[in-house]
Amino acid sequence: MSGHRAATRLAVSGAATAAALVLLARASAAPVPWHAGDVARLRLSWSARPERIEVCRTRSAEEIAKMPEHMRQRTECEGRFASYALRVTVDGQVAGEAEVRGAGLRHDRPIYLLREFPMPAGAHRVRVSFTRRETTDDDAAAFAPVAAAEADTGLYAGRADREAAEHARRARAAVPPRLGLDTTLTFAPRGVALVTFDAVARRLEVRTGPAASPGTP
Repeated sequence: MSGHRAATRLAVSGAATAAALVLLARASAAPVPWHAGDVARLRLSWSARPERIEVCRTRSAEEIAKMPEHMRQRTECEGRFASYALRVTVDGQVAGEAEVRGAGLRHDRPIYLLREFPMPAGAHRVRVSFTRRETTDDDAAAFAPVAAAEADTGLYAGRADREAAEHARRARAAVPPRLGLDTTLTFAPRGVALVTFDAVARRLEVRTGPAASPGTP
């Protein structure tokens, strides 16, 4: 008897599942109404490497004397990766704000940013700022002149100069601490204006199609 009930429940469950799949297939195949209207789009899209921030301090002569000769460095740094504040205003009104970090568990991978904002047709003043959230006056760049003036001793003399050069190289490869765009864009109905990061010029720039055009700030 119990086996008969189990078979009945299985049959009912199978029928219900089949019916649900049929309904899902029909819903997927049904046409979806789409109304584009006259709404235009402001699109922000770029990828860039976050800056590595190294918080540094100068070791004392006593500390250096206690270290093995091949490890003697005047400057000690600890690193982390920057986060950024994104802010978009349209005609003086805040359209969006967000904290942006690099990908990965340590946020050390490139930033992949994609945001869209609906825009009424017509001319609009658009401001975009992308600013490093961390502020410090004890980063590696601040210590570079001191390190260069007083070369490290030991087997790795001149290491400070090389580290300063490497820091400068990483800074050039990363997104600048502050990016800004302030312009007037004229949007046609359903037009799209793209704001992106030019890694060569190291600035934000606007790319528009025939349905949107830059104006005068």
